[in-house]
Amino acid sequence: MRSVATVKTVLVKTAILLVFATIASFAFTQTPSEATAPKYFFVLLKRPQNPPQLSKEATEKLQEEHMANIRTMHAEHKLVIAGPFTDDTSLRGVFVLRAESLSQVQEFANGDPAIKAGRLAAEVHGPWAIDSDAIHPPSTPEGMEQYTLVFMKKGEKWNPAQPGFMDTLKPHGAFVQQMIEQGKIAIAGHFPFKDPGDLHGVAIFRVGGDDTAKLVQDDPTVKAGLLKPEIHPWITGKGVLAPGQAMQQ
Repeated sequence: MRSVATVKTVLVKTAILLVFATIASFAFTQTPSEATAPKYFFVLLKRPQNPPQLSKEATEKLQEEHMANIRTMHAEHKLVIAGPFTDDTSLRGVFVLRAESLSQVQEFANGDPAIKAGRLAAEVHGPWAIDSDAIHPPSTPEGMEQYTLVFMKKGEKWNPAQPGFMDTLKPHGAFVQQMIEQGKIAIAGHFPFKDPGDLHGVAIFRVGGDDTAKLVQDDPTVKAGLLKPEIHPWITGKGVLAPGQAMQQ
């Protein structure tokens, strides 16, 4: 028989998943024209190394405020994809925000109560060069699906200053397109070279982690040491992207 604490934890997690799914249901009620379409930015929500310690009551209140802000960003057509990681790392979740500029999306992120309180930190990347047609309205507001998110980081042989470097990246684009056509990738895109850090792009695979790990090893740029994959399990609202995997019971 489950303890009261365990039941409460399950209920809290279920509520969070419902919020992420509900977010997706409001993101597509307004579509900008091609001429004025804003850019998309990828935001990593991380746990800081030394977050402030809060009481149980303060933590619960902050979580409620965080979720309320998520719903507000949705209603304002800023947030188009959201979902948590399901492994135990410092990475907590993902926002894909629609904005006019990097500074604007940073402002959106910094307005989150959990970030203001120092319990979360936002790492913003972008614009994210993705096909916006790959993002859809969810099929059901409360449904969730599993995906495998892959960070394509700069490998040991990454050197944009090298003559002909752009040509060495072309096989990566062809590989991604092939994976999309085969139903392995739901959405993928790269960040500008000037983006700080070693994260070059992100791909969201529709298959499990083991299959994803095998597939990315066939990427020509991974084989050549230009890119290095980092793999994490992740979930989002059902129907937002091309179908992933059913949630495990």
